[in-house]
Amino acid sequence: MSTTPRRTFLLFGALTLYILLQFAWWAVLLLRKENEAAQLAMEVLALGGSTDHPMDTSRAIRMIIGEGLVFLLILLAVLFFTYRAIRRDLALARTQRNFLMAVTHELRTPIAAIKLQLQTLARPALSDDQRENLRSQALQEADRLNILADKVLLANSAEEGVLDLELKETDVMDLLRSVIERAKVQIAPDHLIELKGPEGFTVLSDANALRSIADNLIENAAKYAPIGTHISIGVTKGMEGWRMTVTDEGPGVPPTDTERIFEKFYRGGNEETRKAKGTGLGLYIVQRLAERMGGAVSLGKADPHGAIFAVSFPNR
Repeated sequence: MSTTPRRTFLLFGALTLYILLQFAWWAVLLLRKENEAAQLAMEVLALGGSTDHPMDTSRAIRMIIGEGLVFLLILLAVLFFTYRAIRRDLALARTQRNFLMAVTHELRTPIAAIKLQLQTLARPALSDDQRENLRSQALQEADRLNILADKVLLANSAEEGVLDLELKETDVMDLLRSVIERAKVQIAPDHLIELKGPEGFTVLSDANALRSIADNLIENAAKYAPIGTHISIGVTKGMEGWRMTVTDEGPGVPPTDTERIFEKFYRGGNEETRKAKGTGLGLYIVQRLAERMGGAVSLGKADPHGAIFAVSFPNR
């Protein structure tokens, strides 16, 4: 835990302790005053006077304790919900900070590469092949920037619930073949990608949404699976729907991250020391698109190691 959250929780804990001690001291003083009033009433009676104060202090004490407990329960409830709100706000601030750091890292690399390539293109002694190679590399880096911008816009649309779908006849296998060809160049050039499933499979779906789901799952697998390992995309048909799976040979997802891995901006580990690039938007987009299409995404373990992301879709 960083210094700022720790300091916030320490201050909140100190304030809570102070309030509870003040409450206890107030109860002690009130009980003491009640005993003093009862003694004073007895002295008045002993001197032949009259008083309306009850002589049985146990009833008054029970009333004080009962009302005090009700007040204490309300106070504890307020403190509990305040504590939860502080934790939620601190977690959101930390997540947003990690996202900004991740986006900064993601932007810096292609921008620096494009700048270097443009500077190199300005040299007069380059051959045509060298110029074409630099131009191709610059276009690839520009595509990376475009993909990042599309992710941010798509995530924002998903957050606001304005994901529009254009359903039409789509051959899933042809679409995935084109996704894999692009992934071999841009997303996962250092991995072996294979497609398993029927030769052709046509469904009524949104081609752009399916492409985005496949892109993000392949990119996620390539980030965490070692270079040279396999990434397998599978398509299976069922009686009530069909399923697309993406399996990698990486370390898998730690149990501590499985509950939050589909949250917006969430990435396991420390953003400052993490080696894998990313913004924490990919799996969030996958889940939102799958739900918008009437399906669901789940996470499983591969054998002997790795992760399996399975997206199920209903028949239309």
